[in-house]
Amino acid sequence: MYRIGLRTIALLIEVAVLGSAATAQAPASLYGPNGVSPMAVRQGILGSCYFHASLAAVAKANPSALRNAILGDAQKGFRVHFSSGPDEHVYEQDVNYAKAHNFDHSEGQWVTVLMRGYAQRELRQSMIDSVQRSTTIPVFAKPVALSALKSDGPLVLAYDRAIRSVVSQDGQLDKATLKAHLASQIHALGIPPAEAEVVSGLLDHAGFFEALTKTVHDNGEVFGVYRSFGQGGIPVGVIAAFLGSAHSARVTDSTFAAELYGLHAGGTAIVAGTKASGADAAAHNSASTADWYVPSHAYTLLDYDAARRTVLLRNPWGARPGPDGVFSLPLSEFLQDYEIYSYSGGTQ
Repeated sequence: MYRIGLRTIALLIEVAVLGSAATAQAPASLYGPNGVSPMAVRQGILGSCYFHASLAAVAKANPSALRNAILGDAQKGFRVHFSSGPDEHVYEQDVNYAKAHNFDHSEGQWVTVLMRGYAQRELRQSMIDSVQRSTTIPVFAKPVALSALKSDGPLVLAYDRAIRSVVSQDGQLDKATLKAHLASQIHALGIPPAEAEVVSGLLDHAGFFEALTKTVHDNGEVFGVYRSFGQGGIPVGVIAAFLGSAHSARVTDSTFAAELYGLHAGGTAIVAGTKASGADAAAHNSASTADWYVPSHAYTLLDYDAARRTVLLRNPWGARPGPDGVFSLPLSEFLQDYEIYSYSGGTQ
């Protein structure tokens, strides 16, 4: 009995080890070796510093908020859950597309999944707002369109895929080309014809296409646009999407000192942008900043040392300076080189 008991225990341990190994391997491709952390976030070839720096800031402040935001798996499809609004569906082919086109160089898939979910969230809200404001869409069509847009079906995914396939590198859309690609995606996703006809027909109504184009232009970095537009509004949107609230202010405003202490205490996400290119920025792009300074670029704030009055930051490139993009600046120099910061919670 004693020998049998040991054998049984050995088998149980073996099963447990194999089971835990399988469990560990399952999410590895999703989270990578460092899990949800700012150091795992690395910008790809897009000008997506605003998104990546902001997501890294959320990962520093509240990693569980991002882990809990991703539901499902690659085989059946992910669902991205936000602080408000419906979940967004993200499928493996969309993640693979982004990775294959070097939109994201982060460890694992989680950043790409959240990027695609956030893009669809912005599209959805833009389309809902356009339908609600429109004075040209027939009264009978509005409820159908709004019902389709507010549901968690694949309609917004069809728009997302169509936009990514036709958007120009200056963030513009051609209506005729977009309609053709949208029709193809609607068919591929099996969206019911009646619903598809009403919602795709929205492109022909005054204001809808223009609003859609503006959303894509303002959030170009999450739709595959290589050129950066100085999208200072993206950090507030990203932080609020996952943490519930966010604000933006100048680093010279009185709120900044309190937020730096909140950053050090933990739980506050902060991202800041350097000044735009030009004479003002050039004056600060001196030998002392040459190893890290990029004009109109977003950086994640990792910590603040009140005793030394230094700010610890990270470049979402994961480089400059190498090897991880992490560097420290005296607060006085930070205030010279940076202009706008965005932060979670706190005071407005």
